[in-house]
Amino acid sequence: MPLKKDPKPAGFRSDIQGLRAIAVGIVVLYHFWSHYLPGGFVGVDVFFVISGFLITSHLIAKPPKNIVDVGRFWMRRVKRLLPASFLVIFFSVLGIWIFAPQTVWQDWGLQALAATFYFQNWFLALTKVDYLAEGDAPSPFQHFWSLSAEEQFYFVWPVLIGLLVFTALKYKKQIKHIVLAGVGLVFVLSIAYSLYATATDPGAAYFSTFTRVWEFAAGALVAALGAKAHAAKNDLASLIGSWGGILAIAFSAFAFTGDMPFPGYIAAIPVFGTALVLLCNSTHKYSPNIFLSTKLFQFFGDNSYAIYLWHWPLLVLVPFVVDDFKWPQKFAALALTLILSVLTQKLVEVRFKKFIETSALLTAPRFLAAGSLVLALFAGAFYMNSVNVADEAQDINKAKAQVEKTVGEDCLGASALSDKCSLPNAAQTPDQEIAPAPVAAKTDKPVLYKDDCFASQVTDFKERPVCSYGKGKIKVALVGNSHAGQWYPAINRIAKEHGWQVDTYVANRCAIMGEGQRFDDEASVQGCEDLGDWVTGQIKKKDYDLVISSNRQSEPLAGHTMESSEAPATEAYEKILSQWSDTGAEVAVIRDTAWPGATLENAPDCVAENSDDLDECNGKAEDWIPMDPQADAAKALKDPNIGEVDMNDQLCKDEKCYTVIGGILAYWDHSHLSATYAASLSGTLDSRLQKAVGSSKLFPTS
Repeated sequence: MPLKKDPKPAGFRSDIQGLRAIAVGIVVLYHFWSHYLPGGFVGVDVFFVISGFLITSHLIAKPPKNIVDVGRFWMRRVKRLLPASFLVIFFSVLGIWIFAPQTVWQDWGLQALAATFYFQNWFLALTKVDYLAEGDAPSPFQHFWSLSAEEQFYFVWPVLIGLLVFTALKYKKQIKHIVLAGVGLVFVLSIAYSLYATATDPGAAYFSTFTRVWEFAAGALVAALGAKAHAAKNDLASLIGSWGGILAIAFSAFAFTGDMPFPGYIAAIPVFGTALVLLCNSTHKYSPNIFLSTKLFQFFGDNSYAIYLWHWPLLVLVPFVVDDFKWPQKFAALALTLILSVLTQKLVEVRFKKFIETSALLTAPRFLAAGSLVLALFAGAFYMNSVNVADEAQDINKAKAQVEKTVGEDCLGASALSDKCSLPNAAQTPDQEIAPAPVAAKTDKPVLYKDDCFASQVTDFKERPVCSYGKGKIKVALVGNSHAGQWYPAINRIAKEHGWQVDTYVANRCAIMGEGQRFDDEASVQGCEDLGDWVTGQIKKKDYDLVISSNRQSEPLAGHTMESSEAPATEAYEKILSQWSDTGAEVAVIRDTAWPGATLENAPDCVAENSDDLDECNGKAEDWIPMDPQADAAKALKDPNIGEVDMNDQLCKDEKCYTVIGGILAYWDHSHLSATYAASLSGTLDSRLQKAVGSSKLFPTS
């Protein structure tokens, strides 16, 4: 017998279901084809406003009078939202276990737990905005950040509204006025913090609940104005307002880009656009209801929650199953999303919800406790297994010895690219042991990271730690961004041999040149520029014998594109290199290394996924070897005290660049050399530094 369709509740607004359809539609299209809809992420903001409106309308109509009422409200949310989300989390973990490479298990296992307990937004705020996490593939749980923010709102909001209503009754004030005042205060405080946080720490601000509360509050304000304010209207003003709101959402979806600081002031466009549609509630014959109330929009609105839940895990996991993920495969993933969403909506959101409501055994509190426990145990077991897998792979020296036994000393690591290696295709060793194993490569970083030696955008480059290693008489400064830091394992070996003390002046992302680069807040632009002047001052003050520098030009200069940055960046480097040379120090610039991120998301992930065909993880030298205005400046200056070193022949040969070279995995992410591979190049780097800036003082043991 077919399931009876529930009648629409009293006061049901088809335009809200239509708005939900728009919201989920633009989010899904953005995720699948972001180049066509670069601002589709604003669909989340539309959802937030709708949630604020509906929940506040309900709470004003039936305000909680005590903690029992608040508990009942929470349990209604549990019955409505958690069964479907738990189902998706469970199958996502299962999908990772079956299809995804082991390199992502540990991180994604943690995110599964964060999603289970609706802490995902804070997990991302604390970790994924880190520069070092840039090369990590997005997890199947990343979209739970918005659901987490929403659940956190649901947890607090009934308490707030209950207190406001209680205050109004106690002091015999109009409930509408007190609720408006309270919600308005929350709105103002949150939007003020959102503007501040987006300007000062935009990465974390994107995921923060506190920067998003004003979006929920915008919908809540519409609800607090009273039923008369957002009652159905058939006049010209409501018609214009409704269309204005729809156009604001559409404009945001097409005009915004991920490079814009968000959710700062520009988020007001989709937020107020959505609030305007809710407020106007136009029933004019030419209103947006022409399409919002159609069966197609109502279908997508009814299934919007399930579509949102399923589309992202499929988008992340399907590429592990199919060789290509282009238009046909994407359409297949979308079709599967719709099938799973309809089944989830009918069998879980509707039928299972009714079962919980009528069951004497599985009540909402019991489901919450049992479901959370089972899912946490499942995700936790997966995470602990991933930790064990990673721990077993940590003995890099043992793995390296095994690789050497397989390929021979003459073909180990970079030697595989030399003429002395007689093995064909020795640069890569498919189906043989790799050192470090891909799962261990992700943590195979220079000690500078553990020792927290990097100036960071988090503090606008104002905190400038200097780490010192060794106690030799020869003083060496290692200067640059993380692509200077990646050479420390090799430089450390050279320093021990020649009696150097090495001081590090390194930063995340900021290329140290004395010019501001494009960051998403002005303080970081200025801080990066100031960092170059400060480093120059330290080099003058401390009288270094040698300055070794390398930079990746990962960001264009402020006010420029990457292409137009090359000439002014080269000029800036000529100036700063000359200043360093004028202090009496020798200066060596290491040309930037081949960059897999030009074609790969993450080198260890690619190697783990393609162990039987490592050529999938290689690239053309013309694609991977980046421009390097600092090395160009060193060459152009023709200063005998400034030399240039190029190490890319240790990564590339015959116009091809490799991720696995002679059995050694050369990168720990999409960009940086693994500590193992960098250390293996110490002998070559030593000889080339001597050739570039050689002196008996710098290399006394040579």
